[in-house]
Amino acid sequence: MKKRIITCVSIAFVIVSIISSLYAFNWPVEDFGAKNMQSYFGQLRGKLISPSFIFENPDDVKAIGDGKLLIYMKDDVNDTSMFPSTLGNCVLISHKDDLVSVYGNLDEPTMEKNLDSKTNFSQDEKIGSTGTSGFQVRVSNLEFQIFDSKNGSAINPKIFMPRTNNEIPLVLSNITLQNKNGSLFNLSEVKNLASGTYRIYQGRNSVACPYKSKVTINGVVVDELTFDTINEENSRIYINGKKQYLSNVIYPNSELQLLGEAVLTPGHSTLGIEVADYLGNIKNISFALIIN
Repeated sequence: MKKRIITCVSIAFVIVSIISSLYAFNWPVEDFGAKNMQSYFGQLRGKLISPSFIFENPDDVKAIGDGKLLIYMKDDVNDTSMFPSTLGNCVLISHKDDLVSVYGNLDEPTMEKNLDSKTNFSQDEKIGSTGTSGFQVRVSNLEFQIFDSKNGSAINPKIFMPRTNNEIPLVLSNITLQNKNGSLFNLSEVKNLASGTYRIYQGRNSVACPYKSKVTINGVVVDELTFDTINEENSRIYINGKKQYLSNVIYPNSELQLLGEAVLTPGHSTLGIEVADYLGNIKNISFALIIN
């Protein structure tokens, strides 16, 4: 599979996709609740933002909707920046609206049995069982993705799936500011800061990932991030907010995750931070700062 140059997806396209495709899809596994999740879309995997949902130890893997078998790949045939490691035994199914569902880490015998002479799949039709290949070597987990093949972006699967009403609670902690020189200031210890532009980070949640984050100064929204698409341009992966943030900015290390950026000007300022999951459950915190 050739590496493609990926361009930014407009909000309008995402909204159209949601409206036209919500009715079409179902979850690829029977047990899709929080207790069966190993990693959310947008989480850190290695040194990159992951486009995958990873389900722990499911049995059967099903097609999320009606579609055509696009391709199936066996272990070690693909390795690109959007696929940070091989997905192992993997099936791709094309759907309406230029969407492609990806099912990785499958068991080769059951995959080949269910794909024998197949060209089309119906919703909930079995694709195979999970195996121990690819990034999940020695672990029988499903690595699941949805791609927009027209614009070449990974899309958060939660946009298209029935709501679970069961999300891993987000933890908002270890709020840290980084200035343009790269110096870090933990707001549990520092409240006096020099004026300038700062990136606002939280302690990274190990499994869950905020669907949205918001940064305010004195009640005014100054930045927002939404984890609905992951894009790539010139081999550089990024998330869209009020601006584009590259993967190494979203996750500067394994401990921190970006929530947004703010310009702090001299005087007294209240920095507000908010994170929300896909169901709209919100965690927020604020800090009274003195800016010199």
